[in-house]
Amino acid sequence: MNLRVAVVGTGFGRAFAHIFRDHPDCQVVCICDLHKDRAAEVAKEVGAERVAGELKEVLAMSDIEAVAIFTHAPRHAEHSIAALRAGKHVLCAVPAAITLEECAQLVETVRETGLVYANAETSFWRPATAQCRQWYREGRFGRIVYMEAEYLHDHSTLVGITASPPEYGGKNWREAGFPPFLYPTHSTGHLLGVTGGRLVEVTAYPSPIPDDEVFRADTYWKCPFGNAVALFRTDDGVPVRIMEMRRIAYECVEKFSIYGQNFSFVSPLAAGWESNYRLFSREANGRVVGPNYWPRRALYAPLPEPLVKYTYGGHGGSHPYIVEDFVRALREGVPPQVNVYEAVAYCAPGIVAHQSCLRDGERLKIPQFGRIE
Repeated sequence: MNLRVAVVGTGFGRAFAHIFRDHPDCQVVCICDLHKDRAAEVAKEVGAERVAGELKEVLAMSDIEAVAIFTHAPRHAEHSIAALRAGKHVLCAVPAAITLEECAQLVETVRETGLVYANAETSFWRPATAQCRQWYREGRFGRIVYMEAEYLHDHSTLVGITASPPEYGGKNWREAGFPPFLYPTHSTGHLLGVTGGRLVEVTAYPSPIPDDEVFRADTYWKCPFGNAVALFRTDDGVPVRIMEMRRIAYECVEKFSIYGQNFSFVSPLAAGWESNYRLFSREANGRVVGPNYWPRRALYAPLPEPLVKYTYGGHGGSHPYIVEDFVRALREGVPPQVNVYEAVAYCAPGIVAHQSCLRDGERLKIPQFGRIE
């Protein structure tokens, strides 16, 4: 297999261009970015023969089989749908969509085209999530009684890290006050990535900061808050708390906890968090013991040898697993693990949570978009 790939967007996409280059079943043919000088730089790094400035140029290339989309978040659904309709398989960064209408359109386009769509949600592939997924399938948790997750990332560390067209009030889409719950997947990807379940209803509240210079009602997104908290209910009745914070004096962290009747996996309070998860177990006599500490394993599933070095890279070493799963789906004709149905299940709850925030915590139902048949 020699999958001919174009990487679109060289912010987050730069790291993935290198991984695709090193994958034995792939060839990076084109690098695309709004800043063509940046695209040319990355193309030189990975040996790509072509450079493009816009997605439409890539979609006109008949020999490109797959497009890895790492463009600005608000247009992911638009770009993915365009690529699918142009006959390209798609790997797309998160979130998959920012409106419920986009969620429905994306699912329908995948169904109509029959092409592969995979979502590059890093939390699903972090070693801690993968470990809990295995334990969940083995039944170790027993009945899960509560879950929580949080993505804390102060806006000051996000400004200027991605390029955007000028439509966001002449600002980067993040600087234009992007609502926190429209980017929930680093939280939902942990929890739903373990159980495979669904979030079905929500009540959520914002935590605005007076006179915030970024999140104000007159921003492009008309969102007056950068922090919000939501309480969800799963399809099997488990309460779930998710916290999305973009204006907070705290280190950047993505973490989660799962509490079960027989076993709990609890996020740490200290830095170096991924090696400090605490484990609590119920013994046969009913006594609970702990905490013990989880020994992180960066390489937890088979990877092509050239990709192993990336398991010590960004987002908990998740990147090579994302690429390998996408390529495996095409190579073996199987659905990717974070397929279109999982992708919209990760982002739709946040879309509805944002509406609840705007309605003073109104309890709202979350639409469901199906599963792999």
